[in-house]
Amino acid sequence: MKKILISSVLLFLITSVYADVYKGAEFMKFSNGLNAVIKKDASVPVVSVNIWVRVGSVNENEQQAGLSHFIEHLLFKGSKNYPGDLMTRNVEKMGGIINAATSKEYTCFYIDIQKDGYVEAIKMLADTVLNPLFPADEITQERKVVIEEIQRHLDNPQSQLFEYFMQTVYKESAYKNSIIGNENVIANISRDNIISYFKTHYIPSNMVVSVVGDIDVEETKKTIEETLGKAVKEKVPAEPVLTESLKKGETFTIKDKTAHTYLLAGFLGPDMSSDDIYTADIALNILGSGKSSRLYRTLKEEKKLVFAVSSSYMTLKGTGSAFLSAVFEQNKYDEVMAALTAEINRYANDGPTQEELDKIKMNIKADWLFGLQTFNEQAGQFGYWQLQGHLSAFKNYLKNIDKVTVQDVKNFMKKYYSQDRLSKAVIFPK
Repeated sequence: MKKILISSVLLFLITSVYADVYKGAEFMKFSNGLNAVIKKDASVPVVSVNIWVRVGSVNENEQQAGLSHFIEHLLFKGSKNYPGDLMTRNVEKMGGIINAATSKEYTCFYIDIQKDGYVEAIKMLADTVLNPLFPADEITQERKVVIEEIQRHLDNPQSQLFEYFMQTVYKESAYKNSIIGNENVIANISRDNIISYFKTHYIPSNMVVSVVGDIDVEETKKTIEETLGKAVKEKVPAEPVLTESLKKGETFTIKDKTAHTYLLAGFLGPDMSSDDIYTADIALNILGSGKSSRLYRTLKEEKKLVFAVSSSYMTLKGTGSAFLSAVFEQNKYDEVMAALTAEINRYANDGPTQEELDKIKMNIKADWLFGLQTFNEQAGQFGYWQLQGHLSAFKNYLKNIDKVTVQDVKNFMKKYYSQDRLSKAVIFPK
């Protein structure tokens, strides 16, 4: 009885907090194509300002490998109104945090700051993404920094495993492109080519500005209008190929200086426009999320074959993929693969129990509850889903999670999974 009561209270809190995320949120589109999300929340005197740009490794060709990430670094090296490190010093002086990230599909810049500094934060980020200076000496210096990052990436087996897997499962689409990129490209690409790539993708219609926190709404609108809103409208670049056909899986293996064997297996799944993404989250969480998951109980606790095992689903604008990862001793590869595929096949045939389904739904909802309590996370979610053109998927996420049934999970596995569709990337010890 107590468990039921606790679950009911948690569900009420989740529903309430989730509903409050949209309370007061305004969505705008400017004449130059810029999208904006503004939400006032005076519960804490801080603000998160995000700018999301629709450019990542999927937009690159071989001669540009890693350029999106390189430009992310270079934009912090000075802009028209904030030369040098003036922006960074301003943020630090106001007690704020500034950072950025690049993925396969986007680049994001953000400043979290106390309420008196948010107008300046909007101006600084706007100038950064519209008017960077790309100083030649800073490009030279930053090449070294990024090349060092690439070398560290190559020395990390988990990072390399992800690259191997993506290149194995994605053959037709741009998702096979590495985010960190190619050392030779970064070392040799010209300033003119950097600026050309920047001008192609850093345009208003490729951007979303998201501001959440203790703000004056009208002042925020005015600041956005006078900065990003005044940028010239430009032609949107062609979208890269983001779809992948379901096909027979492949296996990639390599030997490296590791103590254990690293496995990443998976299969292709639905894209962001499909309602199957909600079932995908549930299906892969039941299979391998946490100590009560099927893979953990079977492979680690019962058979003691692995040091670690997990699974998850990567939702993308285009074709997504299911991930199954494990770390184990080299001589147990055959045993691990036999046990792993047997458990997945059993799950695909029988589906989950109602108890498993109910538990994982509650876990997913709780994760969202805790995540959305920060302004940074709210601004990030608004910005990301608006940029992808699927804000309704975020708005209705919990509602759609609730709709998933045991039969839906079985149908999902039948539709997307079969043993011969399972692709694998494996790093063995030398």
